[in-house]
Amino acid sequence: MLRKIWYFSIALMISLGAVTAQAQPQQGQGRGMGMGMRGNQPQDMRTIHTLFDEHKKITRTIKPLANGVETVTESDDPRVKALLVEHSWAMKKRLENKQPIRQWDPLFAELFKHADKIKMELTNTAKGVKVVETSTDAYVVKLIQAHAAGVSEFVREGVSVMHKEHPLPGEKKEEGAFIGKGDGIESCPVTGEPVNKDIKFGFYGRTVYFCCESCRDAARKNPERYIKP
Repeated sequence: MLRKIWYFSIALMISLGAVTAQAQPQQGQGRGMGMGMRGNQPQDMRTIHTLFDEHKKITRTIKPLANGVETVTESDDPRVKALLVEHSWAMKKRLENKQPIRQWDPLFAELFKHADKIKMELTNTAKGVKVVETSTDAYVVKLIQAHAAGVSEFVREGVSVMHKEHPLPGEKKEEGAFIGKGDGIESCPVTGEPVNKDIKFGFYGRTVYFCCESCRDAARKNPERYIKP
C-alpha cells in the first residue's frame, strides 16, 4: 500500500512539473521582430512593437465623421492581420478599463483621461479590423481624430516615429525639448516602461538601460532629449 502511494506521489509531481513547464513562456516568445524585446512587458505592448516592425505590410484608411472617426486597418499577411485584430481588441479593453499606454505622450494620456466619453465599436474584416470611435463631447472628438491621424503616421513611418510625442489639438510641440521619462535603471528613459537589462548603452560616463533596441537607438541619436548629464 505504501509503495502504491509513493508511486502515485511521484507520478503527480511529474505531472505538475510538466504542466508548470508548459505554462512558462519560452524565451523570445511573443517578441517583436528585430526589436530585442523580452518577456518583461505586457503581451499587448509586445504586439505593438511587432506591428511597428511590420508596418510596411499594413494598410489603413481614415474616414472622418462628424462625431469621431472610422478607420480600417488591414494586412494581406495572416500573421499581421491576427496581430492587428488582437491589438485593436486589447486597446478597446484598455480604454474601457482606463489602463493607458504611452502615458508620456500628451495626446494618448489625454485620450485615456476622457475614456469614459468615448464609444468604440470594432468589427473584424477579412484582412483586419474596422474601428468606429465616437463621442458626444466636441473636445474628445478632436482627440479621437488626432489620435487616428497619429496611428496612421505609425503605420506609414514605422519605428522611426515610435517615440514621437503628439501635442494636444491646437497646441504646438516645442522641438528639441527634454522629454526623458525614466531613470535608465529600472525605467526606460524614452518611454518610462520597465527596462531590459540586456539592452544598454553608456551615456555621460554611466550605463543606461532601455526597454527595447529602438529606444536605445533613439537615445543614441539625440541623447540630450532623453538622458540627463
